[in-house]
Formats: sequence, C-alpha cells, structure tokens
Amino acid sequence: MLSKSQIKNLRSLQRKKERLKSGLYVVEGKKIVEEMLKASPWFALYATSNWFNDHPEYLNNENCFELSEKDLEQVSTLKTPNEVLLVLKQNEKASFSEVKSEALLLALDSVKDPGNLGTIIRLADWFGVKHILCSTDSVEQYNPKTVQSAMGSIDRVQLHYGDLALMLSELKTHQIYACDLNGDSLYTSKFRKKSILVMGSESHGISNEINQIVNQNITIPNFSNSSIDSLNVATATAIVLSEFRSK
Repeated sequence: MLSKSQIKNLRSLQRKKERLKSGLYVVEGKKIVEEMLKASPWFALYATSNWFNDHPEYLNNENCFELSEKDLEQVSTLKTPNEVLLVLKQNEKASFSEVKSEALLLALDSVKDPGNLGTIIRLADWFGVKHILCSTDSVEQYNPKTVQSAMGSIDRVQLHYGDLALMLSELKTHQIYACDLNGDSLYTSKFRKKSILVMGSESHGISNEINQIVNQNITIPNFSNSSIDSLNVATATAIVLSEFRSK
C-alpha cells in the first residue's frame, strides 16, 4: 500500500506546474516502462505485485514500491491502468549550438493537441530528427498524453520552447519550408541539405508572423475529389518527413 503522501506526490505530477517545479514526469504501462527502464535514468518505480512477479530483479530496490490496484486507480491518468508507473527526471536541455549543426529540423507553430505532439516526437525519432523547435503556446512535452503517445522517444528527441520566429531567424544556414494548403507540391519541390520543416496549428495552420520568414510553402496534394480540407498535423508530418528523407 502507498502512503497518502506518496499518492499525493504522484497525483501532483499530473499538473504542469508541479512537473516544472520538480523536474519529474511519469510514464505508465508495461511496454513503455520497460522501454524507459533500459535507456533512461529514473527516479522511482511503482508497480503491482503481478508486475514484480514478472520482474523480480526490482523487488529489493529502495526506489521501487508495490502498490495495490486501488492505489493504481488513484494515481493513474489512464482509463485502464496498466500495472506499473515510472517516475523519471526530465531531460537536460541541449544548447542551441547543437540545433544549428543538424541538417533536418522540425518546428511546431502552436501545436496544442498532446496526442499529436507525442506522435510527432515518435516520428522525429523514427526519421532521425533530433531537435524540435516549439512556439511557447505549443503543448508541453511532458503532458501525460504526450508522453504516452511518444513512448520512449520522449527521452531521445530534444524539444526547445521559445519565440519561434526568433529561433528560426537564428538558423540562417537552413532553408525554411512550411506545410501549407496553398503551397507548392511536396512531390515536385527540391529541398536543401539543411532544412527546417514548419508544421502549424491543427485549426489555424501557420501564423502570419512565421509565414513572413518562410522561404517556401509546400503542400501535400489532394488526389481525390472529396471535400477533405486538411490532414491531421501528425499524419501530415509523417508524409512530409518521409518525402524529405527520400530525396
């Protein structure tokens, strides 16, 4: 059984303010926890007896705690809690000089859906994009839904929050491409070796401020006669990253 204090502390990490204050975040579920245990420095582990039966090597660790099914329901953010929670330390921020040396970067302009951000982080990891630039009004990377969607990629991709226009203006060696409904076809465009792909808000697209510093607008053509007016931002990111990497 967990103490009331432990339950309170775990539940507090569901709030952005407490995550920022503590420098900690939580991942939940067997698959993601097992992935993170292998690769990331962790702070504390909480699991049911069933999980510990399958992983006896953690039983005598002073940073591991057994919880009941009732405890798990109280501290979990999932509709169906899944045996184990892992508390981890947030990544130390990389310097911006590391960003400048990368050939391909992602930039997110007001992306506010946590599930979309998590999927985009996972996609960045898959396509070898190590850094993502985010506007200050984009969703926080350690939001529980973002963490669950990103899986272990949350620890392998660096996110940089700030004035997006200012960050982009500092990357003078890169060509800036923005995914936009009125741009040039993705499939006929040529891309520079050092490129930044800007993806916009789910509802409003690229802001006017960012559009003013973009070098080229590109679009994913609609090959049907349907009335679909746009793609989900994570889906669009997957298509564009794949095309970037193929050229």
